[in-house]
Amino acid sequence: MATNDRVRIGVIGVGSISVRGILPHLTQDDVQDRLQVTAVCDPVPGRAQAASEKFNVPHAYETYEALLADGHVDAVTIASPIGLHYEQGKLAIEHGLHAHFNKTMTTTVDEADDLIESAARKGVKLVASPGQMLRPIHQEIRRLINEGAIGTLTWAATGSSFGRYHENESVRHGDDMLSNINPAWYFRKPGGGPLYDMTVYGLHTMTGILGPAKRVTAFSG
Repeated sequence: MATNDRVRIGVIGVGSISVRGILPHLTQDDVQDRLQVTAVCDPVPGRAQAASEKFNVPHAYETYEALLADGHVDAVTIASPIGLHYEQGKLAIEHGLHAHFNKTMTTTVDEADDLIESAARKGVKLVASPGQMLRPIHQEIRRLINEGAIGTLTWAATGSSFGRYHENESVRHGDDMLSNINPAWYFRKPGGGPLYDMTVYGLHTMTGILGPAKRVTAFSG
């Protein structure tokens, strides 16, 4: 792929995060000089086709393997349930594709390490959401702390939560193929649940500013 060519993107999973976020953003006019969404994939019969028609995507697939085999993409953004990310990321790497993981990248450190090592061997790029440390404010906070602007930091706290605004978003309700989504999978394997889905924001921000964790202690209940 030449440096002036557009990156061809395949969107893996056409659930609410893709319909309300990924596909609207990646199909805006102001990014078309850099990338093109050329394929979508979802195992629910008809969903990928409905998304391809709504967002003008050339190719739709019900299986991930078919998307990979056809060769219409240079990279994938993986928006499937979190428990599937490792396997799907591994397949993308094996096919020589760059991969973006919607949060969270994997469910274990060992899985993430394996993907990073595999990508390095294949010469492909991996990136994972959320991009907390791309924000200028977080970079500035890290700079100030590292320069000793507030003295020696001895304690920090973070939280990760949302309000209930998203429960009433139209994309999550309705009778059409792309909005009538049963959220029960979210709390079942290979789903994710709020721990996988939400704590990544706080953890990424904290470790991005302060550095890797040296010790982890957890409790519940």
